[in-house]
Amino acid sequence: MTACFDLHSHSLASDGALSPTDLVARAADYGVTHLALTDHDTLRGLDEARQAAQARGMT
Repeated sequence: MTACFDLHSHSLASDGALSPTDLVARAADYGVTHLALTDHDTLRGLDEARQAAQARGMT
């Protein structure tokens, strides 16, 4: 499997359109293997995103 990176993504914790869980799911559906949550001025969605990523085998 080829690694696919998205190193700039935002969730509802800042100005994104999806919850951290839904963002990870959408990224996984598009083949992303490594995702960086880059919400503005907050770490609020990080734990949720990390759990969702681990459940899908993503980094």
